[in-house]
Amino acid sequence: MSEGRGRGAGVSTLEIAFVNNMPDSAFEETERQFTGLLERAAHEVGGITVRLSRYGLPGLARSPAIERCLSEDYRPLKGIYSSRPDGLIVTGTEPLTDDLKRESYWEPLTELIGWAARSTASAVLSCLAAHAAALLFDGIERQTLPEKCSGVFVHEIRTDHPLTEGLGELVHIPHSRLNDLPSALLQSSGYANLIESPEMTWTLAVKERDSCIFLLVQGHPEYSTTSLLREYRRDLQRFLRGERDAVPAIPAGYVDHESRRLLESFEAQVLAQPTCPELMRDFPFEPVAQRLVNTWQLPGTTLYANWLRQIRRRRQCSA
Repeated sequence: MSEGRGRGAGVSTLEIAFVNNMPDSAFEETERQFTGLLERAAHEVGGITVRLSRYGLPGLARSPAIERCLSEDYRPLKGIYSSRPDGLIVTGTEPLTDDLKRESYWEPLTELIGWAARSTASAVLSCLAAHAAALLFDGIERQTLPEKCSGVFVHEIRTDHPLTEGLGELVHIPHSRLNDLPSALLQSSGYANLIESPEMTWTLAVKERDSCIFLLVQGHPEYSTTSLLREYRRDLQRFLRGERDAVPAIPAGYVDHESRRLLESFEAQVLAQPTCPELMRDFPFEPVAQRLVNTWQLPGTTLYANWLRQIRRRRQCSA
């Protein structure tokens, strides 16, 4: 993985633009997750170098520390429009309103997605960015879930597509979201749902638009082993600070029996003292983290390796 401002001389170098929209608490970790995932994917493909350009989306409130990170390591989004990367990755962010069009970043986000249709070979749109694209292009409104979808779920693979080659028939993929796009509406709008779960709808839907293959991704194959545990801890903190009404559910399919016992015991303490943020000092992070098993890194790497292969093929065809 390298970072540069020029375009590679041949198809052995792929230019990927990365637009990081995650909240401050997850901003740097998300960059590490996607950087690591692309490094592993490029290694699996072999014979290519991924050159990453980082961009920040305007309209998001940032702390001084993240503003400093953006000024030192990221480029203003307007710079992307004078470039022509081979691929684009746009992360999600935490929704702040019920209506996507009322989010402060709606206009720059949808301008970026519209530009990608004309200017990149393929774009990965994660979580909220996927929901924004479906609304922008197809008028499909996201639906609020009765409760947050959080956990690691078994998915069935449609195996007749280049993006799912080598994944087998079943994979595990993490999810963490408050909203969903109905699978049937995506299919009726021309999307191919390639990875779906009988437990919680779909993870990957694909559609070609103009010169770009869009990958809408509701799951998080980029997550580190402890990502869901950190989010669960964060949501417990929010409950204790009075920022949410209910204790979050322990992520499904994620922890073993002993870890669940530890987390349920801590949850009982929280429910007994629901206005005591100091309790979080006793959260059993390390004992639970040591027992976690990452079941999604390998399929995530294979998925992104297939994505890089697809971009390379399109580069070769247009050369």
